[in-house]
Amino acid sequence: MDVLSSQPSYKAGLINKKQESCDLVDGARVIRLGLPAEAGKPIVRMVNALRLGFTILWMAVIKNSYDVIMVSTSPPVLAGWFTALASKLSGARFVYHCMDIHPEIGRISGEFRNRWVFSLLLRLDNWACTQANPVVVLSDDMSAALSVRSNSCLPITKVINNFGLPSEDVDAESLPFLWPRDTFVILFAGNIGRFQGLDFLVEAMAKLSHRDDICLIMMGEGTEKERLQHKVNSGGANVTFVGHHSVGVAKLAMKQASVGFVSLIPELYRYAYPSKTMTYTVQGCPVLVAAEPDSCLVMDVVENEVGISVNNGHVDELVEAISTLAGDPDKVIRMRENALSFGSKEYSEGQVLDKWSTLLKHEVVN
Repeated sequence: MDVLSSQPSYKAGLINKKQESCDLVDGARVIRLGLPAEAGKPIVRMVNALRLGFTILWMAVIKNSYDVIMVSTSPPVLAGWFTALASKLSGARFVYHCMDIHPEIGRISGEFRNRWVFSLLLRLDNWACTQANPVVVLSDDMSAALSVRSNSCLPITKVINNFGLPSEDVDAESLPFLWPRDTFVILFAGNIGRFQGLDFLVEAMAKLSHRDDICLIMMGEGTEKERLQHKVNSGGANVTFVGHHSVGVAKLAMKQASVGFVSLIPELYRYAYPSKTMTYTVQGCPVLVAAEPDSCLVMDVVENEVGISVNNGHVDELVEAISTLAGDPDKVIRMRENALSFGSKEYSEGQVLDKWSTLLKHEVVN
C-alpha cells in the first residue's frame, strides 16, 4: 500500500518536524511531497494542488498499478478530480472520502464567491463523485447535499463517520495549564475559525460574567482567535485561551470538562460534521451543540442523550442552557455516562475501522 502526502503542515504557527520524503509506516510506503507553505497565498495553493494532482496521475497511471485509489478532500475539488481521472484511466476502484463537501463550503466562506469559479469547481467535483464507488461522507445530511446536485446521475454514497482522534503519543497525565476547580467548565477544543460562529458563545459568557462558578476554556488556534480574544478582553467574560496542544492533552481536558462545545454557522451542517463531536463522546464528555435542530449533528447528540442543543446565534438561549446545566450536576453525570457508552459503541477506532474494512472488501450498490 502506498500513501501520497505532503510534509506535516497542518498548523502554520506550529513547529512541524520534517519527515523523510519516503519511508515505511505500519507496513505502508509513505511518499511526502515538499510543498511550500500556502496559508494566505492562493496562487501557491493552486500550484500545490496541481503538483499533487499530476503526481497522482504519474503514480497511478504510469508508475504503478493499484486495485483501489482513495483520496480525501484536501486540497478540495482538484484532489478528488485528479484521483477520479487516474482511477478511470488505470481501471482502479475510486473511493472518495468527503470529509467536507466542496465547493459549497467555499461558497459559504466566500472563497469561491465568483459564480464562474464556483460553477467550474462544482462540475469537476460532481464528475468525481459520480466516478466513485462510493463517496464516503460523515452524515446523512452530507449525503443528501450530494444527491440534490444533479438529477441525471446520482453518486453512490456511504455514511461512515470518523472515530475519536487517536493520540500520537501516550495520553497526557497532567495538563500544562491551570484547570479551574469547583467550576462548571465549558471546553471548546479545535479550530477557532469562521465556520464555528463563536461570537455568540463569547457574548453568552459575557452575560454570565457574574457567575464565578462558570468558565470557558478555548483550546486551539485559528483565524478568529485574535479577534475573539479582543472581544473577551473588552467584555469581561470568564474565558481563557490556552492555545494549541497535543491530542493527548486535549483528550485529558475533555475528560475533565463539564461539557464540550460544538457549533456550526447556519447551513454548514449540510456540508460538514465536526469531528470533535466524536472525540468528546469517546472521552465521556457531554456535548453542548449549537446548530439547526433538524441536523444529524443535533439529532445524534439529543436522541442519544449525550448532550443538549441550542440554535447558533441565539445568545439568551445559550445562556439559559449553560445556566441550567451548571445547576443540574446529576444531569451532567447522566449525559457523561451516556456519552461514554455511545462514543465507545459508535466512534471507537475499532468500530469505525471495521466499517472501512468491510467497505474496501466489497463494492457498494445504491
